[in-house]
Parts: sequence; structure tokens; C-alpha cells
Amino acid sequence: MWEKGISAYVGMGYSLESIYRYLELAKDYGYTRLFTSLHIPEANAAVMLNDFHKFMAHAVKLGYSITADISPRVSQMLGATLSDFSALKKLGLSAIRLDDGFSPEQIAAMSVTSGLDIEINASTITPDTLQQIHDAKADITRMRACHNYYPRPETGLAFSLFAERCQLLRSYKIPVLAFIPSRSCPRGPIFAGLPTLEKHRLISPQLAAKELLASALVDGLLFGDPMVGEEELASVASLEPSNIELQVIVEADASAAEREILFAAHTNRTDPGEWVIRSQEARGICQTVIPARVSIPRKVGAITIDNQDYLRYMGEMQVVRSSMPADPRVNVVAHIIAEELFLLDYIRPGGTFRLKEFVANES
Repeated sequence: MWEKGISAYVGMGYSLESIYRYLELAKDYGYTRLFTSLHIPEANAAVMLNDFHKFMAHAVKLGYSITADISPRVSQMLGATLSDFSALKKLGLSAIRLDDGFSPEQIAAMSVTSGLDIEINASTITPDTLQQIHDAKADITRMRACHNYYPRPETGLAFSLFAERCQLLRSYKIPVLAFIPSRSCPRGPIFAGLPTLEKHRLISPQLAAKELLASALVDGLLFGDPMVGEEELASVASLEPSNIELQVIVEADASAAEREILFAAHTNRTDPGEWVIRSQEARGICQTVIPARVSIPRKVGAITIDNQDYLRYMGEMQVVRSSMPADPRVNVVAHIIAEELFLLDYIRPGGTFRLKEFVANES
């Protein structure tokens, strides 16, 4: 089960009523985690504190697991100290995400005494700091990690560093979350999205989510931007972490039998070929003769189904990973959309995947 989350912020010009409606909409789509922050420089501090308690009460009523970004200054503002977190617990927080200003020893102590989950910064954690937290007798069962989001373009993480930090945290059995941006409602004042990975800044949130889930490096994800549009909420909520979804454009002359095979659930064989992903279910699904059609070259991302001229292989479905010439025994029935070709690298031997017919502007 993966965690789906949203973010919401008071003091940023949104009315409480509009925030309430957003929380309710996201809840209807299965979002259960909520991230918020009290140290956004652009936020109106007077409005923020006045509205924060009302906002929290409504989120608690809806059943969200709530994480707030906390610094020493914000802790004091809310009436909490390093030895007394009762004020934060009364607010309904389930976790606090620690900003700069806390030592490894303080973090470890909070995990034991606060009664809250302690969320550390996955983007900046180092092996030495994590080892120090561990050596200070932290309660690892109360530890979580979440990456940063990056409002300024060109400052998001590279995937290689992201993967390195996720793998480090997972070696300590600490769950990891990351942020994806919204294209429909990027947060001001920069309005350039709030992604963890720079490569995700200008792509659809569904595609960003697909990569994070397919990578198997995170335990969940959150929209960093607030007030995300319903279409984006729905597109991400529909994903399954263990089942990579690929959007395809189907050839106009594909038969009903071929479409039935295409849109079934598929598992890559545990011994796939060097150049292809092979469905282990497709031939069993095929119950009708598949005639040969005009053969065309098999480009990367082509979906092929073997026709009757391939004898006992009729119905075999493959996803092409290396370009190959045309074969009269093989029908090309669909192509993965260009934006999603990189997801082929995440379909491992024994991995599951599904094909979905591409609809323009869907995600």
C-alpha cells in the first residue's frame, strides 16, 4: 500500500473555505496524508497563526495523517519545547518534519519522547548524520523521511542523488516520501511547481508519479503544490505502485482479439529476451485466430502480437526495447507514447504492467 498525499498552507491567500473543499475533494480520491508548513516566507504570519488551528481541526476531522514542517522558532510559536510536545499533539499532528536547527541527539531524543513520528529531510541526510541519529538510540520505528521540494527552477535533485539518499534511508528501514508538482496550480510566488526531482518540473504529475512508483525507491508521494486540480488528483490516485501503466496509441487496424490481449494485465517473463519484454499471459488469453497484416519495422516502444504464421507462438505479446526489422509473422498493434518510453527501463523480469489507450490531455 502506498501513501498518497497533498499539501495545503494557510496564510497564502486561499480562504479557509476553499482549503476545506480541497481537503474534502482529495479525501474522496483516497489521499490520506497532508503536509503543511508554518515557515513559508511569503505567508502572512498574522493570518497564518489565526487560521492554522481551524485548518488543523478540519483536517483531523477528515482523518488525515498530518505532517508539519517545524523549526525551533515555529515550535516555540506553537507552544512546544524539546521536552514538551503536548501542544503539537493537541493540534492533531501525527508527524513533525524537522527543518535545520536540530542536532542528531535531539532528533533521536524526540523520536523516543515526543509521541509523534519524526520526519527527517531525505534530500540533505548524509550517512554520517544518519549513523549519529542511530547511535544516539533513536526509535527507528518512529522515524520517517521526506524529500524537499524545490520552488526555484534548476534547483531540484538529480535522480542519481535522489536514489542514493533513498537507498541510504531504506537500509535503516526508514520509509521515504517525495514530492511531485502540479501543472494546474503551481504555488506562488515563483509559480514553477514544487517537485523533488528537477526532471519532473515540466511533466504531468501522473508521469512524475509513475516514475517515482516504478523506481520502488519511495513509499509514497505528495503533491507539493496546494489546490491541485481534480483531473490531476484523479490521474495520480488511479495508479498502482506494483503495476507500471504505459499509455499507448493503438493502430487503426488492430483487431478486437488483439485489443483484448493489449488491455489485459501482463507480467514480464522472468526470462525475457534481450530486446523485448514478453508477456507471460498473452498466449493464454488468445482464443481467436490472429491473421497476418502488412508488416512494418518494430521501433522501440512498439507493442507486437504474433499472428497465425508464428504457429504455436500466435498471441505472443512483446514490448520492443531495441529496434528490429519487420517480420511478416509479427503484427505491430500499438506504440507507447514518446513521453513514457523511459518507463520501459523500470519493467523488471517478473514485473507487472498494464497498457492504457492514450487520450490526449488526459493527464
